[in-house]
Amino acid sequence: MDTVFKASSIAHSTNSQPFISIIITVLNGAKTIADSLRSIEQQIFTDYELVIVDGGSVDNTVQIIQGSSIKNKVVKVVPGLGLYAGLNTGVKSSTGQWLYFMGADDKLHAPNTLQEVIGILTTCRNTTQVLVGDVRCIKQGYTLQPLFGSPYLMRHQVHHQGMFYRREIFNDILYDENLKISSDYELNLKLALAGIPHESMSVVVCDFGGDGVSENQLKRGYSEMQRVHRRLFNGAGRNWVMSYFWLRRSIGALIRRYNVPKVRAGLRNIFG
Repeated sequence: MDTVFKASSIAHSTNSQPFISIIITVLNGAKTIADSLRSIEQQIFTDYELVIVDGGSVDNTVQIIQGSSIKNKVVKVVPGLGLYAGLNTGVKSSTGQWLYFMGADDKLHAPNTLQEVIGILTTCRNTTQVLVGDVRCIKQGYTLQPLFGSPYLMRHQVHHQGMFYRREIFNDILYDENLKISSDYELNLKLALAGIPHESMSVVVCDFGGDGVSENQLKRGYSEMQRVHRRLFNGAGRNWVMSYFWLRRSIGALIRRYNVPKVRAGLRNIFG
């Protein structure tokens, strides 16, 4: 049985749909989630709701969340819930016009981050379904500038934490809960293959904590990528995409591990 805590004072209007739903899944995140919440509390723009899905933390994660000054938040505690089941639960529990996902060890980049993003979202075409921004990778020491659409099929260069989705997208698609690491990649790849209308922005959205499951389990991630590519690609095209992706990802992991500037620069010239 899940437990739900609600704080229902909305910043602008208690009856209006919030502009953005920020969705976080967490399990035993007491060491980092206070900083994540603080980065949200400090936002100049306040027409958002926070939806947190806790998978049954046994540390004081829930107490930290409840102690946050964020007024418009929903906290669902569902013991045993996995990462992507948690994201799906967050989607179903949200009410915002746009959905944004971040980890319990991530932080919004600056107090004016949402304000900048909203300024762009309000001027986007009505058909735009996805807005993609930059992500600052703290431990790796670089800022990831996103590629989406056709280039995204060639280069795995979109961070989940840099993306804003119009909520209607999730009327037709949710995260595959059978995948443990790569379901966000699969969802974005499906959207790219479908030619979903999107826009990019030169705004650093998030400081990526780098302690997430995708960072620590590269081998399992590759196995899941193979499954995803088998579903979405056929024949030689699939094999080429898989080989290219794995080569790029493996080299990138080595570069980040050993942090050799000249090697990094040379390989970036080769692989873009």
